[in-house]
Amino acid sequence: MLANPVLEMREEDGFWISRDRGPAVSVSATVVIPTFNAEATLPRAVRSALDQTLRDIEVIVVDDASTDSSWQLITELMSEDTRVRAIRHKKNDGKPAAMNRAIDVAQGRWLAVLDADDWYHAERLSSLLNLAEQWRSDMVADNQFLYDAQADHLVCSAWPREDSVWELTFDDFLIGSDAYENFNLGMLKPILRVDFMRRMGRAYEEKARQGEDFLHLLQFYLSGGRAVISDTPYYYYTQPFGSISHQWSQPTRTRYDFQVAYDLNRRHLDEAAPILTRRQRALLEARNRRLRTLETYFRAKDAVTRRDWLKATSLLAGHPAAMTYLIRRLGRRLRPRPTSRTIDDIATRARRRAALDAAPAQSGDADA
Repeated sequence: MLANPVLEMREEDGFWISRDRGPAVSVSATVVIPTFNAEATLPRAVRSALDQTLRDIEVIVVDDASTDSSWQLITELMSEDTRVRAIRHKKNDGKPAAMNRAIDVAQGRWLAVLDADDWYHAERLSSLLNLAEQWRSDMVADNQFLYDAQADHLVCSAWPREDSVWELTFDDFLIGSDAYENFNLGMLKPILRVDFMRRMGRAYEEKARQGEDFLHLLQFYLSGGRAVISDTPYYYYTQPFGSISHQWSQPTRTRYDFQVAYDLNRRHLDEAAPILTRRQRALLEARNRRLRTLETYFRAKDAVTRRDWLKATSLLAGHPAAMTYLIRRLGRRLRPRPTSRTIDDIATRARRRAALDAAPAQSGDADA
């Protein structure tokens, strides 16, 4: 038994968990940091959460059975600040399981996610929660700074920075979740009302080791959630593959499994079909086709790396859209596009809608 009561861990089925502050305690926000072998970046992530101007928070770090020094770092952080709590998995269960376990024990009214290789601007929580309350939304998210870890350089924001807020509809979320884009709306880092998340039931799809954020947001919209977006970036996102360095952020990273993402998207689409509009079904079908194309493209690329020319040619010939995607990628290399034009277009339309909705009320006030 550890001498420090803050570090005492209770054993549960499949994990250990640190003590909470008591059943009567409630805080404004819970920040969940799922981590696996992220000893190099984890302290930066945790401290960016603890250094928020909003002090009324808790930080739950979920260690997914790391084999590096992550757990030692977590215990040190718990000793330094009583707002830090921890869950330690007995085996590697993946980010979705980590998120679900943290949601079950969260004491915050809002819940925010922070990946272990990313970090927050100091005013992120206070700014975004104020917006969420003003708009009476169930979710709020923001623009993001894109960071190339190997180049140690902030590349740009995910879409052009503005001092504005807009509502993200379900249809626009689907339009902006283009799997071909380097950054899409399925990669937002949302802050959600905890009571709404618990009403959703299935929070994170535990079979999704990748693409879980998109599926989580899909479930949010299928549950009737309302979301607003800030064009101001408060989240620093580490690119898996740096757009400047053209290197993986971590040498052990493996490529995205688009086939698994396709299978899960297909299942969710089929289950939700009765409540989707024709347009929403078409948008999800288009996303699925692109996921399948991406899997074929990367299999062909792997074959080229192995100098298996016959296999690569066969894959591309059997799926012409993969060849079209290859041409698209080559075009992007020649004409780099630093920010997402699709998201910028969605934001522009949303701002116009908001202005039109507000115009009659403003006119009526002036007449009065």
